[in-house]
Amino acid sequence: SKIDNWTYNSEQDTWTCTAGQTLHFRRGSKEKTESGYEIEYRHYRSSGCEGCPLKPQCTQAQGDREIKVSMKYLRLKSQARQKLRSEEGYALAVRRMIEPEPVFGDMKNNRGFKRFLLRGLQKVSLEVGWLSLAHNLLKKAAVDSKKEGAKRKQPA
Repeated sequence: SKIDNWTYNSEQDTWTCTAGQTLHFRRGSKEKTESGYEIEYRHYRSSGCEGCPLKPQCTQAQGDREIKVSMKYLRLKSQARQKLRSEEGYALAVRRMIEPEPVFGDMKNNRGFKRFLLRGLQKVSLEVGWLSLAHNLLKKAAVDSKKEGAKRKQPA
């Protein structure tokens, strides 16, 4: 049901779903986000989904399938995928997995940190510093307790 698995025909401006149904362009629209960014959408609709074996997985609508697509978003998403699949992108992704991600995961999931309590760049920087200090102190305490445990187990 995701359009990532569908085929786009730029000459005819149509989408073809995995069941082979063609969705034709109907209209364009614009929406503004809360931040004021304007998104241009293109609306497509199939001409007949009755009897399609994939309809229950594709849509819950009574009629035909209709999609709303931001072509700019799809283009930017494709560019990001290409960068991530390059050698340089893979190296950056591996570094990210090793360096900061586990720390943020620990702070969010294990320590319950969900959002900053203070506002303003200076105050948020201080809060990040406190979080980092607490994380490092807890990490040091865990290492020290493992060392103590190993010393107790060794025969005197």
